[in-house]
Amino acid sequence: MSARSGVPPTTLRYYEDLGLIHSERSDNGYRDYQVDVLERLSFIDTAKKMDLQLSEITWLLEATETGSCTSTRDALQPVLSDRLSQVEDSIRRLTELRDLLTRSLDHVTTCPDNPRPCKSECAFRALAETSRREC
Repeated sequence: MSARSGVPPTTLRYYEDLGLIHSERSDNGYRDYQVDVLERLSFIDTAKKMDLQLSEITWLLEATETGSCTSTRDALQPVLSDRLSQVEDSIRRLTELRDLLTRSLDHVTTCPDNPRPCKSECAFRALAETSRREC
């Protein structure tokens, strides 16, 4: 299963311990996985790419297996909506950080040579967004 799915054997065992996937033991002691395990692994991989927690993935797997398409949709919608909101908030914060770092780098790059000791308010003026002073 590891070769077919691209999931390391240790991860397969971990998922099995969590009850996310199931296997049978063959006579030689090897784990035998049903074909549907590939579909579950694909679902898990996609959910992990969405940065969902394993507890959420477990719940979603149960919801998809026990419910109708309508109930699955109704279960997925708030989870995905919440995750999208978190990602949008992260993007906003990262955009603000990028802008602040860009302004700071621009300021530090254009700071003239000066043999005097540098003051932190000069070096990080853009961070503090104070009025412009010469270094």
